[in-house]
Amino acid sequence: METLLKRFQSFKPPTLTGTESAIECENWLEDIEQLFEALEYTDERRVKLIIHQLHGVGKSWWVATKKALENQGTVITWAVFRTAFYQRFFPVSYRKDKGAEFANLRQGQLNIEDYVAKFMSLLKFAPHVAMNDEAQADQFINGLNPDVFTLVNTGRPNTFADALNRAKGAEDGLLRQRRAQFVPAAAKAAENPQIPPPPRFDAGSSSSGKKKNFFKGKGKQFKRSGTSSSSSSSDFKQMQAGPQTGEYCTKCGGRHATDQCRGVSDLCRICNQPGNFARICPQRNSGNFHN
Repeated sequence: METLLKRFQSFKPPTLTGTESAIECENWLEDIEQLFEALEYTDERRVKLIIHQLHGVGKSWWVATKKALENQGTVITWAVFRTAFYQRFFPVSYRKDKGAEFANLRQGQLNIEDYVAKFMSLLKFAPHVAMNDEAQADQFINGLNPDVFTLVNTGRPNTFADALNRAKGAEDGLLRQRRAQFVPAAAKAAENPQIPPPPRFDAGSSSSGKKKNFFKGKGKQFKRSGTSSSSSSSDFKQMQAGPQTGEYCTKCGGRHATDQCRGVSDLCRICNQPGNFARICPQRNSGNFHN
């Protein structure tokens, strides 16, 4: 026993004083059980070693409880210790809440592995289910997502191990099926050239959709006029044409106000022909310009 205790203590197992919160007590028990399982300790060894991890209130409680159980003829197993531990260190309200959480547990967004982990962590709060393997299987199956449930429930398994294996197999099968049905968008576009290519982003735009101001702080400061793109384009063309007064004459087409026109009425100032304007005259570039 001394050698066993030294080896066990070398792993620095956690201790409990009995004054911790319910969650801390739960975490302590889970840590101890994980260490026992890793060392593959039997129930007999677990019961002998656990007293060394209890101090203060916790140790006093277990010494008295163990003696009372033995006087009743109860064989002290690890399951007996766990049951007594929960009854002492977990308030009734806490156990009821956890029991209700277990009863309503559903897979939801969890994969099978995570669902199993959650299922097992809450199982201890439903002793009537924990002590019946078939009840465990039923509770586990009923919480599965519909697509997995349909596959597992065919020839409903009677043991939790069988239900778990079927659930893992069903999940793997569904994942393979979804991968097989998935066709990348690039492959679809290659098969059908009529599918438009993905939109190209403007070089002046950042990933957040905001345009970068490449000209900020450069050159003269211009006041934004609020005109549309079409009017801006028209202004640019007028700037290319040279100086202008801002309007065309309705008589001769010249760049001056109509009431200031000195040209011949209804005659082109270039070719002197009616029905024509100087700015669109075919002889504009011939040099024959009549003022």
